[in-house]
Amino acid sequence: CLTVLPLFLLTLSGWISGILFVSVAISLWYLYADYKMPSLFSSEQSIWLRRFFIVLALPVFAIFMAQLLRHHFAWRDYDSPARFLLTIPILLTLTKSRIDPLKTLSYSIPCAIFITFIAVTLNINAWWDKGRISTYFVDPLTFGSLNMTLGLLSLLSIDLFERDVWLVRVYKALGFVLAIYLSVLSGSRTGWLALPIVLFLWLNYKSTGYRYLPITIMLLLPIAGYYSSETLQLRLNAAIQDLIAYNWNAENPQTSIGDRISFLRIALFLFAQHPLEGFGDQGFAAYINHPELNRFAIQGTQEFALHAGFHNEIATNMIRSGIWGLVSSSMLFLMPAIFFIKQLRSSCLQTQKIALLAIAYLLSTFISGMTTEVFNLKFTASFHALMLTCFISALLQQLPFAEESTKHESP
Repeated sequence: CLTVLPLFLLTLSGWISGILFVSVAISLWYLYADYKMPSLFSSEQSIWLRRFFIVLALPVFAIFMAQLLRHHFAWRDYDSPARFLLTIPILLTLTKSRIDPLKTLSYSIPCAIFITFIAVTLNINAWWDKGRISTYFVDPLTFGSLNMTLGLLSLLSIDLFERDVWLVRVYKALGFVLAIYLSVLSGSRTGWLALPIVLFLWLNYKSTGYRYLPITIMLLLPIAGYYSSETLQLRLNAAIQDLIAYNWNAENPQTSIGDRISFLRIALFLFAQHPLEGFGDQGFAAYINHPELNRFAIQGTQEFALHAGFHNEIATNMIRSGIWGLVSSSMLFLMPAIFFIKQLRSSCLQTQKIALLAIAYLLSTFISGMTTEVFNLKFTASFHALMLTCFISALLQQLPFAEESTKHESP
């Protein structure tokens, strides 16, 4: 199931949710059938497992605490957060059975990009609007950011477990190129900043002894990309103009970058009003046209935040569930980041390569999450919950090997 999870991510509605539910059922069956067998986890594995069980349960806990304090319960609010809770038995099963899905995901991720490219090229379940492209159930922001994420994973999976033959290298590299192309076609700048940052980390890791190479490529790549794509020029120029024109002490017209800055300012003001219980999805309607908000945001900007969210994963959940949402969203990024970085410093080369891939995924998701919600939709929550689980379990399985290699190092 986890092997095929990315294949129809952006082309078939309900695909990822189906993969999640089937995987949960299989993992529960496995844990029940194997419950008498001892769990041979190292002490470090057990500690990290408990930490991640808590982190994966936090989104549901945050919703519950906020609703309890507001004395208002709505089951639909648990739909997306519950996707993370459901992956707990999957994480336990993968770690206990020593199944590493990354060994096959490194081949299916480029295939998913090819499938999306073919669907868009042949106009199968695709739609175009004012030069922006997506598929029938995915908005352009999500379409662009997920393609960017898959593309970076495709590139960094080259030689992940063993030296790939040249044909596989071409296959993965072409997946990266097509993913960037699809992200640019979406017209969405969401996640674009992840590209130079992740490439720099990857090149810096690959070019040990040639420190000037990643810096040189980092300088040349954005320049080449900018002048080779009219879409990139238009979108980046518009972003710079919006940023320069933003007025911190007067009302601002609705622009892409300007609205996002105003959304964050609105979120900080609203959080100060109800820091514990939050507002739910649309509970702050009474604050529309509040004098403090009218200082910098027109009514249209305020209403957009009310009906469409704050275009920021952490801010949206902070307003929805107060301090509980803030902690929950932050920990979904922070705890995996601490774990992945720790494993990147391992003495085991295989652990380092997996950790670098995991960091690339997390960085891409986090950067995308600063300009749009990445865990808010059911299918994106399912995808990210499963991907996090795959990376965490793969690195947890490496821990005993990493410890063993350290023991056998010469003094």
